[in-house]
Amino acid sequence: MGWSRRAGGCIGPVLAAALAYSPSLAADEPSARPVEMSVSVRPVHKRCFRDRIEITGTLVAREIVDVGAEQEGTRVIQVLAQPLDEVASGQVLARVAQPGDAGNAPGLAVRAPVAGFIVRSAATVGLPVSSSLGPLFRIAAKGDIELEAGVAIDALSRLKAGQAVTVTPLGLAPITGKTRRVDESTDPATQLGKVRVGLGTGQDLRIGTFARAIVEVGESCGLSVPFSSVTYEPEGTIVHVVAEDRIEARQVAVGLADGEEAEIRSGLGETDVVLTRAGAFVREGDRVHPVVVEDKGRANGSR
Repeated sequence: MGWSRRAGGCIGPVLAAALAYSPSLAADEPSARPVEMSVSVRPVHKRCFRDRIEITGTLVAREIVDVGAEQEGTRVIQVLAQPLDEVASGQVLARVAQPGDAGNAPGLAVRAPVAGFIVRSAATVGLPVSSSLGPLFRIAAKGDIELEAGVAIDALSRLKAGQAVTVTPLGLAPITGKTRRVDESTDPATQLGKVRVGLGTGQDLRIGTFARAIVEVGESCGLSVPFSSVTYEPEGTIVHVVAEDRIEARQVAVGLADGEEAEIRSGLGETDVVLTRAGAFVREGDRVHPVVVEDKGRANGSR
């Protein structure tokens, strides 16, 4: 019994020391966390973000005019225009004649009712002409080309006529245009609305060509932080700031993004300093040594 009491008196301090140095338990002690570790920080600053919508579609003619012969039952005796030809208003595109006309008869002229270029031609010498067979020619009136694109429902309400658009047709350099028409109704099958972007005329533009485009919807000006500063956690979107050499986790609302920057709409102030790259190596209350890094946004002329 005497030995047990003496042993018991020693076990208490030894056990306490063992627990203090237990790796699994020491990790939870604040004293075991790194003290004043160096972290890269950057001040929050103001800038403006462009609000953009990306759309895709195909090039189409703004207006198609069908051209046929005025008389039924005729046949084509001469074709004077081909697809992609540019034509003037009143220009003779083909000649047709009645089946019983003499071989040397000049025939009736089929003329272009508008200026533009020929999109499609079904005129072939010797073939009959009938409205049931479709038009002889289809003309893109005035040569005007547009982009017809599908737009998701959530983005449709942000579009309106007159917005600037940069269109990049497949295989061609980007060109500029403007939204001309926005259809509010959506296709039940695709759940997409439609927008028409006017591009004017261009010899390199071909109907049916696939194109990508970016619509400039507007801009939003506010606070900016590096996109790498933002973390998405179960409790919300977090940005870590350094206040009096201590880490604070702030819940924020993220707006637009532009390159490596993210717009912060709420949760931060203009004087806050944020970690440039947040992660699991820091947590609320850690003491740190902040190292200010170059502000790329300001160096690149951001507002």
